[in-house]
Amino acid sequence: MPPEDDRLQRSVLVHLLEHHGQQIRFEASHWATEIGILRRFAAEDPILVKAAIRTLESARLIYRRIQYVVGFSEPKSVFALTTSGYYHAIECRRMDGGPGATDPTELPSSTDTGDEPLTRGAPEPSA
Repeated sequence: MPPEDDRLQRSVLVHLLEHHGQQIRFEASHWATEIGILRRFAAEDPILVKAAIRTLESARLIYRRIQYVVGFSEPKSVFALTTSGYYHAIECRRMDGGPGATDPTELPSSTDTGDEPLTRGAPEPSA
């Protein structure tokens, strides 16, 4: 894989990791949509960014689902990390010199196979 593609894939994983906690039960952040990802990487060629997203989906590091998005009245297609994608994103963030290690209580359990969606989101607000 060319280094440019690898860099973009790592960047998309880290971007989704940064917005992982914002995907609450009913509404996701607009940054998790394809348009949000393309806006985040506006300096990159959109074709390369879309190719990176497709490659990550094929590798089962991210998955696409239909969900309501903050600010939109209709459900949109959003991207989220699978369990293995979550671990890859943490490793990419460490390799790229991002913030330190994540709190181990946020990590998925060791019984996860890595192919299923990572469904943990932001904690529910207490009443």
